Amino acid sequence: MGLLQIRQVRKNAGSSVLIPYIDLEVVKGQCIAIQCNHELGGQLLEAIMGRTSVSDGIILIDGQNVSTTSQETIRKRIGIQLLTEGVYDRLKIGEFLRFHAKLYEVKADIYTLLRRLGLSEKENTLISKLSSSERRRLLIAKALVHDPKLLLLEDPEQNIDLETSYILHNLIPVLIEEGKSILITTMVLEQAVSMTSEVYLYSHSGFKKLDTSPEVPEIEVPAPAIVDELILTTAEQVDVDTYITASEVVTENKDTVDSGEEANPDYKIIEKNTMEEVEAEGLSAKKNTKAEEQAQAEVFVQPVRLEKIPAKVGDKLILFDPTEVDYIESQEGVANLHVLQGTYPCSFSLAVLEEKLKPFGFFRCHRSYLVNLQKVREVITWTRNSYSLILEDAQKSSIPLSKGKYDELKQILGI
Repeated sequence: MGLLQIRQVRKNAGSSVLIPYIDLEVVKGQCIAIQCNHELGGQLLEAIMGRTSVSDGIILIDGQNVSTTSQETIRKRIGIQLLTEGVYDRLKIGEFLRFHAKLYEVKADIYTLLRRLGLSEKENTLISKLSSSERRRLLIAKALVHDPKLLLLEDPEQNIDLETSYILHNLIPVLIEEGKSILITTMVLEQAVSMTSEVYLYSHSGFKKLDTSPEVPEIEVPAPAIVDELILTTAEQVDVDTYITASEVVTENKDTVDSGEEANPDYKIIEKNTMEEVEAEGLSAKKNTKAEEQAQAEVFVQPVRLEKIPAKVGDKLILFDPTEVDYIESQEGVANLHVLQGTYPCSFSLAVLEEKLKPFGFFRCHRSYLVNLQKVREVITWTRNSYSLILEDAQKSSIPLSKGKYDELKQILGI
């Protein structure tokens, strides 16, 4: 049984749909990320916390219905970090965490918590002096202070620095190993994919899981069956067929001799001449085959190169140069071109674009992403199995890099 069970839940407010139909289960030691807009993610987290009721369905935490369980019981089992959550600026970091530990009536290991969030050297620093990224880390530490079974994170990577992203990516595997369940809502698909392989897309049009299986599936090639029939090349087949015909003539003469009948006096000459003819014909067939193969090798087909990438905006067709494209993201079956001017849907699939854009330095870094390597500024290793590419665009976009593609990229870059 899952620690968090969301069973056929939806919420309506008049004619407005606040929470579209969702059915989800998060088990112990699992991290799930949901890509959705901020409003939808906030409504879902509020419903899980039991702060708002749902129109249909049921939400269970550790087997208990949140709508009939006391808020105190729910708070002890859930740790939550919200974007709009406030802090006490006049308190120091250590004081803030110890205060919340008292509220939960627990004895927290503040030192370990601060060390995990990269705040151990700022225990006595006033919260008012923290950067926005450090405040985000403090809120996550506060969510973990009472050692909850379930951790809810709302857009944890929104507007944070690289150090905080690194700390967060390393913290999640540790929490999973400890058996905690984690549910993340985020508006950015790249962030969801970089944090976990369990990613769902959630919008008013529906709820579905993103396929994050390896880009190139491993196909087991069956061992060739042992057959009595021999597969021969064209020249060898001609050689054998000719030899069989000649052998029939020779064998006929031999049978005549053995039976005591009058044998063909030219028997030996026939045998000799026939074998010479066989060798000559076989040699000629081999020469012809080699000549045909050489002629085929000399045929050169000019590959088709795509000089422009089409994108449709309304009733207009925009053509981009490959060098203008930073990366291409596939979402719900649509390949979106990310360029300086914005994001535009393309009529080609990601697989087609991958094949056409390879000559221009594009690389399939993830099942859902195709990146222009000329735009890559950094390759970041978050954990042993988690990587990202940082681009040199204005947004410093972070693109997920699959574990299986990391070694391939190193070979391409010569590192």
